This record gives sequence, structure tokens and C-alpha cells, in this order.
Amino acid sequence: MESLITFVMYFVQLLAIMNPFAAIPTFISLTQGLNPNDVRSILRRATVTGLFIVITFTLLGKHILEVFNISIASLRVGGGVILMVIAVDMLGEEVRTKRMYSGDIAVVPITTPLIIGPGTITTILLLTATRPGDPLNLALVLAAGILASIVSFMVLGLSNLLVKYLKTSTVRAFGRFMALIIAGVAVEMIASGVRMYYEEMFKG
Repeated sequence: MESLITFVMYFVQLLAIMNPFAAIPTFISLTQGLNPNDVRSILRRATVTGLFIVITFTLLGKHILEVFNISIASLRVGGGVILMVIAVDMLGEEVRTKRMYSGDIAVVPITTPLIIGPGTITTILLLTATRPGDPLNLALVLAAGILASIVSFMVLGLSNLLVKYLKTSTVRAFGRFMALIIAGVAVEMIASGVRMYYEEMFKG
């Protein structure tokens, strides 16, 4: 039961930071005028690329931290700041951290930074670092990341239907609700990072 609760918590955090609802207007503008087969092809490539990024950073996150000599406390504070900036950014009219790029839109900007951005990668690193060396926690992060990625790209695939039945304003409102969740997670990350710093200072 505890593992299920942890999985759901991880999934909600990752889905909130991926925030596919906020990406819908940009996705529609990028794919406007393309035939359905091309859109499906773009989504398939984007999904595969997104899953590759999620799996890579989940499995290698610990080694990445070791290479750059980054402590968990530093990662929590820095990651919390990044997430807070993204959350505030999402509350605006246009998300500056998710601007359009030229080239293959399946990879950039649809996969990154539209869905798998720095906030997602930071969150994955933090979740895996919470219980380092715990294979169950690693499996939960991996499963939650994969499911959140699949759900996010499915939402983009249904974007036209969602806008048609829910209206653009409703979709944007839901995206901003996600921003509030991200802001809450950011505050918790910063607070826990500061607590860890104080604990290390007193131990020393």
C-alpha cells in the first residue's frame, strides 16, 4: 500500500511538471495544417524520445550527481528554485520556458522543452536521490515517469478534441492549476534542502 501511495505521489508530481495541458495551444499551432498521419508520426517520435530521456535520467541520475559532485541538499534547493520559476512562468499568458524552436518539431520543442524540460529532469533526479540505492524507489520513479510521459503525449494527441469540448479557456485554467501544484512542490523542495543544510552544519 505504501508503494502504491508513493507511486501515485511521484506520478502526480511528474505529470504536473510536464503539464501537457499548458502545451496544447503551442502543439496545435505547431501541427496546424498537417495531415493526421504526419501528426501521429510526430507524436510517436516525440513519445519515444521522451521515454528515452526519462529512462536515461532515472537510471543514471545517481551517477550524474556524483560526476558533478552535487549534494542532495543543493539539488533540492536549486531544483526548487527552477520549479518555482517555471510555476510562475506558467501563470502568465505565454510560457517563456516553452517557446517554439525550428527543426524537427517532434524532438524540439514538442519533446523538450515542451514536455520534458529542465523541471522534469530535476524532479526525476530528486526523486531518485531521495532513497539512493533503493531498487524499489528507482522502479517507482521509472514507472511513474514512463506513465506520466505516455499520458502527457496522449493528451497532446487528443488536443483538438479537448479544445473543442472543453474550450481553450478551460484547458488553460487546468494548466494553471497544475502550476499551483508545481509551486507547492517547489516550496517543499527548497524547505527540505535548507533543513538538510542546517542538519549537516550542526552535525559538523
